[in-house]
Amino acid sequence: MTTTAKPKREVTLPAGVSLRRVAQVLLDAWEADPRRWMNTPAQLREGTSPTTMPVPQDALDLFRLLAERRVDYLLVGGMAMLTYVKGRNTKDMALLLSLEASREMPELEIRERQDFFARAQFRSLQVDLLFPFNALFKTVAEKFATVHSFAELNVPAATVEGLIVLKLYALPSLYRQFEMDRAALYENDITMLLANHSPAVEPLLALATREMEPGDQAELKKIISECTERAKLLRQRSGQ
Repeated sequence: MTTTAKPKREVTLPAGVSLRRVAQVLLDAWEADPRRWMNTPAQLREGTSPTTMPVPQDALDLFRLLAERRVDYLLVGGMAMLTYVKGRNTKDMALLLSLEASREMPELEIRERQDFFARAQFRSLQVDLLFPFNALFKTVAEKFATVHSFAELNVPAATVEGLIVLKLYALPSLYRQFEMDRAALYENDITMLLANHSPAVEPLLALATREMEPGDQAELKKIISECTERAKLLRQRSGQ
């Protein structure tokens, strides 16, 4: 008995698309955001609106410079999500790299820094940086890296598993800060990654929560269980 392989799902940043599409995604989100005139203090995570209109050529130049200088980094955040799922609106350009690696890119001007995060500017692009001083970020960089092929060059990016770990890690802080809209977005991201790719969740949950308080661990266990059930329902309804 033979089976026919299901076609790959369409994604917003499919393999082979131009890197200019990265900035177009940011531009689409920028134009659609009625709050872009409000420059509130940066939270150094996805969600703060850039005040400069993104220029597509700048995205191409950023990744070309990273490649030419052999900077060790990973694409993470909302843009990395779009290499796995489609239709996910994002204002987020985020890179996981060391502070030393960031110094190889003086054009990437760090404007603000807080703990393991920084907000930087590359020409018209706002870029959030995650530093592997954080042990979990270091683990993601070392164990959950892949390569996404764009038309112009290959870009190191977080795997499905790496993105789930990072989003689980962020959720307790989002809830404590009453950032319910972003928490809901992250939970939906996790659900869609589970629905589309079916990774084993227990080791990811264990990794994300290993340094957390018992209360946060218990809450994230509930959240991942709910996301898993929603993902299962989505697969059933789509006939998978």
